[in-house]
Amino acid sequence: MQNTDFNALFKEFEARLKSGKGDVASLTVEFLNKKVRHYNWVGIYMIRGENLELLTYSGPKETEHTKIKVGDGICGLAAKKELTVVVPDVSKDSRYIACFPETKSEIVAPIFRDGKVIGEVDIDSDFVDPFTNQDRHFLDKITNLIGRRL
Repeated sequence: MQNTDFNALFKEFEARLKSGKGDVASLTVEFLNKKVRHYNWVGIYMIRGENLELLTYSGPKETEHTKIKVGDGICGLAAKKELTVVVPDVSKDSRYIACFPETKSEIVAPIFRDGKVIGEVDIDSDFVDPFTNQDRHFLDKITNLIGRRL
């Protein structure tokens, strides 16, 4: 599944972000969805009170889960625990809140500002167990970069 040059991708993303074209959230989800083959749906949720609210997404379909309580599902868990959560096979995790029948795995990386979680990047994949430590490291770098700009 891999063969993705995450270092080159990060440099390309950083350059696009510095160009100032488009809003940060839309640029992020579109870039990730188009550039990484196993990222089939990418959304950014922001914390609003006790909930995560969908800010924007890039993918083939709209999700009905536009608001998720912090602590619920994989998205809510990542926000509550303040850490990246990887689910290699969503069919084997009872915490998973199904959005699309095609989704086989998920990775959720929190977005921090000033040491506090303000949101997260949620990625669904149509493949079982595609996410590696390289994905995790790449997404942590992405979320660190955008956290200062959202």
